[in-house]
Amino acid sequence: MERVLSLPGEIITVTRVWNRQKTASHHAVSFFQVREGRIAALEEYWGDDGPAPQWRQAMHIGRRIGED
Repeated sequence: MERVLSLPGEIITVTRVWNRQKTASHHAVSFFQVREGRIAALEEYWGDDGPAPQWRQAMHIGRRIGED
């Protein structure tokens, strides 16, 4: 777990997930809605940590995190 934010009725997590061989990873951001101490809803977004797709590289869209 890289980050957890707890708000009234909501928890947000940022997690890095590796494959078994530790050769590839993804980041997941999860939004939990909590009611009466239970998860009422969950929404997740996953991103690949590998190189950007060729079409995005060709269009020069985005940059690596940490680059200024």
